[in-house]
Amino acid sequence: MSTDRAIHVESLQRKFRVGGTDVFAIQDVSLTIPSGRLTVVKGKSGSGKTTMLNILGLLDRPTRGEIRYGSVDVIKMSDHERDRFRRSEIGFVYQTIALVALMTAYENIDFRMRVAGAPLADRERRVTECLRLVGLEKRMTHRPFEMSGGEQQRVAIARAIAHRPRVIFADEPTAELDTMTAVHIVAIFKRLIEEEGVTVVMTTHDPAMMELADHVVEMENGLVVEHDALEPARD
Repeated sequence: MSTDRAIHVESLQRKFRVGGTDVFAIQDVSLTIPSGRLTVVKGKSGSGKTTMLNILGLLDRPTRGEIRYGSVDVIKMSDHERDRFRRSEIGFVYQTIALVALMTAYENIDFRMRVAGAPLADRERRVTECLRLVGLEKRMTHRPFEMSGGEQQRVAIARAIAHRPRVIFADEPTAELDTMTAVHIVAIFKRLIEEEGVTVVMTTHDPAMMELADHVVEMENGLVVEHDALEPARD
């Protein structure tokens, strides 16, 4: 059985029709995202990095190209298969913290696990475990408006890992945070990689965040213009 858990991208393209003209958000991108690492995708606004994350996270389909999670070809999946794969294998963290305002930290995470179909006994243990991993076990009964921005983002991360995904895609998760808090958030991602074996792919334009990455991909005008050498991926 193959132990390959990297994400392989080949000849990826995404174009949109705007006013009778083809606009390319992604152009002929080929790369490998190693498993068990923090990969940062950097680039200016409009460089294509968010479009890339949406396609890799199965929220959008490319115009052409291939994406494989290990040996699994996700492009050939039906919509139902994609939805099921996304619910079980992928977690998302966004710049805008999309927590349910009237739910406590515990309830926000528990709700995500209910959507994934986890049984009650597993949910109770896992929610507490996830809050511990992000250092918020003492804040589990607090609602978002009772927490700081950094604490809210930590709850969002705990929610993203609750169902034990293979990959977390984080789109500018530190953009609204001060530098010290942002570094702490990235340190949590690194800890989760070590303790949970998850792969994290994060977009940012903040040079301080890139210093903490294991692998950096730079995008410009829909193209990958630079990416560093890969170390062997973890099984």
